[in-house]
Amino acid sequence: VVLKNIKPESVEWFNRGFPHIWLPYTQMQTETPPAPVISANGTRIRLADGRELIDGIASWWTACHGYNHPHIRKEVVKQLEVMPHIMFGGLVHEPALSLAQKITGALPGPLDRVFFSESGSVSVEIALKMAIQFFINKGQSERNRIISFLGGYHGDTFAAMSVCDPEEGMHSLFKGVLPEQHVVPLPITQSDFEQFQKFLSVHGDECAAVIVEPLVQGAGGMRIYETAVLRRLRAACDEWNLLLIFDEIFTGFGRTGSMFAQEESGVVPDITTLSKALTGGTIALA
Repeated sequence: VVLKNIKPESVEWFNRGFPHIWLPYTQMQTETPPAPVISANGTRIRLADGRELIDGIASWWTACHGYNHPHIRKEVVKQLEVMPHIMFGGLVHEPALSLAQKITGALPGPLDRVFFSESGSVSVEIALKMAIQFFINKGQSERNRIISFLGGYHGDTFAAMSVCDPEEGMHSLFKGVLPEQHVVPLPITQSDFEQFQKFLSVHGDECAAVIVEPLVQGAGGMRIYETAVLRRLRAACDEWNLLLIFDEIFTGFGRTGSMFAQEESGVVPDITTLSKALTGGTIALA
């Protein structure tokens, strides 16, 4: 975005600070400098030159209620006046327990405990650790690989990258460093599922879990698929004693019509990851 009719002093903060920032997914030597933003409200972002942009991606799908929502702002201020953050190290507090109760009350089936973290990527890391530790605790430490799908995206920390699509997860660049997982075609058709079953017959015993974005592969190109795919995956996981992880960081909180995409299929996963719309893009929480 090229700024127009702007006084240099109005963006002095940008000129001073920009040389010290490293933007995500960006080659800083060649990238066009970003547009300075001075405020945001609803769906609109105001630039330093006075123009407004309509944000069609809700700040990477987080600001589902719009920016600067009065109810969210009021509650954040109210909480800050009491306490901003208390560690879960032998301590706990009412807001966290109330939120955990609300989340589990909205989720289907026996998903009745919440592990809080600070980002979607970290929540995926935790889910993968939980799945692997589940089998370690059962004396099956050899079951330490994860199955994910081509076109999938699950985050940009190391373990999360390892279960992304190989191109999106930069598997070639970080070969030998990223954990090696099984990234296979999503079994959309019955023929695909038969191939998936053949894969499991060879590798199922070394795996702990399957992770999938239910109904929609978001960053992979808004690739939508039928609910039958999730039912097949649930059946396969049950047959091969695998945990099923639904990554609902993108789909959760109404984006597919129901509160959670898993409701559309009637399939209950063993673990669900949630973030983005969880706080309306206001604070980091997963």
